[in-house]
Amino acid sequence: MAFFKLTKFRNRWDGIAPYQGVILFFVIMMLANWTWKTFVHDGDYDSYVSLFGYNISWPFIKIQHEVVRVVSLVYVLFDLPFGIRHATEFTFSNGTASDVAWGCTAVKQAFIYTCIIAFSRGPWKHKWWYILAAFPILHTFNVIRISAIGMVLAYHPHYFYLAHKIIFKYSFYFLIFLLWVLWEEVFRLRPLKKNSASQ
Repeated sequence: MAFFKLTKFRNRWDGIAPYQGVILFFVIMMLANWTWKTFVHDGDYDSYVSLFGYNISWPFIKIQHEVVRVVSLVYVLFDLPFGIRHATEFTFSNGTASDVAWGCTAVKQAFIYTCIIAFSRGPWKHKWWYILAAFPILHTFNVIRISAIGMVLAYHPHYFYLAHKIIFKYSFYFLIFLLWVLWEEVFRLRPLKKNSASQ
């Protein structure tokens, strides 16, 4: 009975072959997000970060300060008046303030992206470099995201919620989706094409 159920499932799975990759993408993304929320202490405004009860705050604090440093350079470049309070909080001339919490380091998004590529189809010898190559892209986008949110807060604070909670939050996951599409459509298929050409 179990064999027939498995065969029926495989037939249905094969019937949606064009959509298998997209389905896997969203399943892996949701599982990675659940894993993070379950095992990592997720207090955005708490300096203490733990994994399985072990303190892993140090690297998050280092990344947090690096993000603040680079975003500060962006504000100087665009001549945006700002101050820094408590090492991680930006203050602006209109009285608003934005705290770069450890949740703003993009480590969670990097973890989700790593899981998606790691469990996607394709050879491991290409996955590892593709995962590492995307980290600077994710970091750069995160700096742009935080810089833009700060500018919105400084000039149009009534749009802060829209920018922070909707536009830039989901655009980050859209970027991850685009990187996955690039993997699926280009880099995953490249070694397969080479192998078929050599045969």
